[in-house]
Amino acid sequence: MSLLIKREELAKLGAKVLEVSEISELKEAKGTYTLIIFVQSTVPLKIGKLGEKKIESGYYAYTGSALGSGSLNLAGRISRHLRKNKKKRWHIDYLLSSEKAEIKTILAMVTEKRMECEINLQLIRNLNPSIPILNFGSSDCMKRCKSHLLYFGSDNNLVSKIVELYLQEKEGEVFVFLNNET
Repeated sequence: MSLLIKREELAKLGAKVLEVSEISELKEAKGTYTLIIFVQSTVPLKIGKLGEKKIESGYYAYTGSALGSGSLNLAGRISRHLRKNKKKRWHIDYLLSSEKAEIKTILAMVTEKRMECEINLQLIRNLNPSIPILNFGSSDCMKRCKSHLLYFGSDNNLVSKIVELYLQEKEGEVFVFLNNET
């Protein structure tokens, strides 16, 4: 199952569309990002203090922030997420380390503000995903989000929908990075 991505449509909306290999475009940038992840088949995972969980097949969106410098900026954080072999520090690391999980697309908004909760809540309000695991990625959440991992099942038109929500925030430049390796 592949994502429906229309480069021209995304560009018309106002997003800058690039390949994942061009992530260095964000090497000095801070901001918020959403990973579009496809899980090929159900996978059981032990996720830190959250314990044993089952991740169903389908599309997921995970939203986070990268407001530091160096490895903690957008390029550094996203590059880390793209690596399979890494020390498991965050909840998302457990999912992304699975061979059954692939990052298909990355959306990023350049901003100095912590916007991950606003974006996450917009996704929940406007796109009606399900919450697969309570408290996933939201242990430091300022807005008491139930989870920063959202499940969209087989909805392969996620990218355009999420880009539109990012652009409604009118906070900073929006990038879409396509992972053509997956």
